[in-house]
Amino acid sequence: MAKSLALSAAAVAALAWGASTAYAQSEPRAAVSVTAGAASGSSDTGVALGGSVLFDATERLAIEAAGAYLGRGEDADAFTLNGSLLVNLRPSTQRVVPYAAIGGGLYRVSFDLANPRFLGPVGTQFSPGSTVCASPGLGFGRGPGARFGTGTGTCPATAVGYWGVGAMPDFYARRLGPLAFPAGGAAWEKANFTDPALSVGGGIRFNLTDRVMVRPDVRALMICADGETHTIAVFDVNLGYRF
Repeated sequence: MAKSLALSAAAVAALAWGASTAYAQSEPRAAVSVTAGAASGSSDTGVALGGSVLFDATERLAIEAAGAYLGRGEDADAFTLNGSLLVNLRPSTQRVVPYAAIGGGLYRVSFDLANPRFLGPVGTQFSPGSTVCASPGLGFGRGPGARFGTGTGTCPATAVGYWGVGAMPDFYARRLGPLAFPAGGAAWEKANFTDPALSVGGGIRFNLTDRVMVRPDVRALMICADGETHTIAVFDVNLGYRF
């Protein structure tokens, strides 16, 4: 009888151990999320929409791949793709898990230069095809002249004048280079920039259930080019499902 009870207890213990091991092995470690929030720069604030995939490598470390569309004001749009390492300040199995994040990736932004916020509509101020230079602010003038200012690149001596870039950040305006004045009836073309970007920040993971999580998150996105940086703050909320 005692031997039978011992065998039964051993069997129960083995089953319990097996069940607990199976549970640990089936614990969801990856999550897919949709994200929504806002992106704010020095002059513009717009919507941020995207998604992310999160994988818990350990209870303290997670790897994230994310992509998002960032609105940069009227006729300016940006997209970002990045990977990040998340360091959990509490084990990921806890209900509330604050974390720090650092990562990097690519940032692409597009400006419709014909919009009045930027270069605006084209008139007959200069001959078609003549060279003008990007300048801070709005308006135009004969040049080269004192209004070229810094941060808008080198202006060749052959330029016939300058053209204001409006609300375009100097980080991009200085990279436009000499501009060929459009022919009558034409418009300025779009300008696209793709640059590496570093992201740092953090957030809090709320494990609402074993499967559903919510992650408010804030990152500073630092876009780099030619030894300079342009920083955008991104605030978003991730709604994720773990599997």
